[in-house]
Amino acid sequence: MTIADTPAVLDQRTVEARIAWLRTLTPRDAPAAIAEALVAGAPEDELWAAGALCAARYLNNQAQNLLGFVSHAMIGCEDARRLAAGQPTRTRQLLIVQALAQVVYDLHDPSFAPYELLPYWPFREASVAENLRRLRADVRIGEYMRADHRFVALMEDLPRAEVVDLLLDVGLEGIVTDDHTLISPMLCLGMADLIGWEAAEPLLRWALRYSASFSRDFRPYDRALELLARYGLEAGPPGDRPGEQAIDFDAVAALRAEFLAAAPHDRPEIAARALAEGVAPASAIAAASLAACDMYLMTEPVPPQADYDAVSREVAPIHIGTAMNALRAVLPLMLPRTRALAAIQAGSLLERGPSVLSETFAFVPFQAARPYPYEEDVDRLRGQAPEQLLATLRDALPAHDHRTATAAVRAYAALGAPPEPLIALLTAVACTDNGTLLHNFKHLHAMVDEFYACPLPDRWQFLVGAARWAAWYAGLWTEVYDRAAPLLGSAQEEGGA
Repeated sequence: MTIADTPAVLDQRTVEARIAWLRTLTPRDAPAAIAEALVAGAPEDELWAAGALCAARYLNNQAQNLLGFVSHAMIGCEDARRLAAGQPTRTRQLLIVQALAQVVYDLHDPSFAPYELLPYWPFREASVAENLRRLRADVRIGEYMRADHRFVALMEDLPRAEVVDLLLDVGLEGIVTDDHTLISPMLCLGMADLIGWEAAEPLLRWALRYSASFSRDFRPYDRALELLARYGLEAGPPGDRPGEQAIDFDAVAALRAEFLAAAPHDRPEIAARALAEGVAPASAIAAASLAACDMYLMTEPVPPQADYDAVSREVAPIHIGTAMNALRAVLPLMLPRTRALAAIQAGSLLERGPSVLSETFAFVPFQAARPYPYEEDVDRLRGQAPEQLLATLRDALPAHDHRTATAAVRAYAALGAPPEPLIALLTAVACTDNGTLLHNFKHLHAMVDEFYACPLPDRWQFLVGAARWAAWYAGLWTEVYDRAAPLLGSAQEEGGA
């Protein structure tokens, strides 16, 4: 992810035509229409860009019982695009079909549409500094329209690096209430790499609007500011080298153990103290990401279809993993002070733990259960060859057998088998479901990303977490897949899973 000028690799006229085409589709005909476009040779990057921009321009969360103004389709296009890298053609095409079908579904959802994001003129105060100060105040009190005007001005008046840092710092403010405040700008900035900075303006505006559109708990952020000052980190951590992303193996292992052993309230300060003692933010966030994965595997799955929106209750805990992935991914784009805040807020996320929701959708304190996988389940699978374990995993996922699925990944890792076939299997399964608002892609992308970035042998913990989530949704909602898959050929034709 960069903020450099992106070459004009896409023809904007054809992207606009694709956006107009998406708006003519219906939920019923979208899967087949998108599949047919791919078979006819529609460029994949053109479709990714059209999906994200269509969602940014024509969707708005208008339901009072839903947080914020997010369209999961808008940011889910970037999750799916990243997950598609290196996958077989058919898998990539299914990722596109699912993501764009979600855009079309949202265009017909009364909670999201009809809507159009109008151009906003820039609004300025007497100085850039005053406009910046007032924008931060507007975001805090929920004046998202006025903040939008100010942000358009600041995009013109500030260096690009400072605009990006502003977006990410605003995201850190509300991350403990709703991780999307940082996940959204991270994914929008990623899509900007494809479509260019100027074309991405609607995406960046939504990234800011999201944080201004619902009530957030600012106490963790304000405490992080206090810790920043107390530990002398306002100019950046002493061990930070912004141009370097090397991870200290020993520091990650020790800090991960300290996070897990500590009382929740102490975890933000543990992160601040580590920074002051020379641990780089990249190492602190790597440790927090592993600890967050450990904690996610200590939550018990919600029974599928347990209530009218069981999926929301089940995806809430996985957001701690996607948030840690966002923190790590955007760290190179942050200024030194914000990098320190990001590492401290990783500690604040660990203080909260996985977001667990009750049957009435109230947040309840995280209570650690016995972690997956269970050792007796792993022992039962020992002796199976890698191909057998992949087959065991493939069978366990649609059976919603969390124990066998997570144990199969752990047993596979113990053999030293290559990760790519297992990741390909999980991705192929994710492509079949459309009932999770693209969280099947969001969490898998985050866990695969963290797996490859992790410096420790225990990085397989991330793929265990990915299998745990896949075992919840696999096979529940396959309408889009059922309509599109026959038009894309078979996996066997391509040699895929």
